Amino acid sequence: MCISAEALALFLNLILAPVTSEPGRIIVHAEEMDAHWVQLEDRWCTMAPQIQGRGMFAELAKEDA
Repeated sequence: MCISAEALALFLNLILAPVTSEPGRIIVHAEEMDAHWVQLEDRWCTMAPQIQGRGMFAELAKEDA
């Protein structure tokens, strides 16, 4: 998922999780897991939704076994 710098700034101002940063990377230290945002040209991208989704499917698969 990629969003504009303005959208990321709005998101970061709304959340209560601690955030650390370095050039080209912002890490949101959320309750469940850290979400890494990486700058790609004029957008900020994260794989957090995909990673979280895979984890949920893995838990469901365990329950079905």
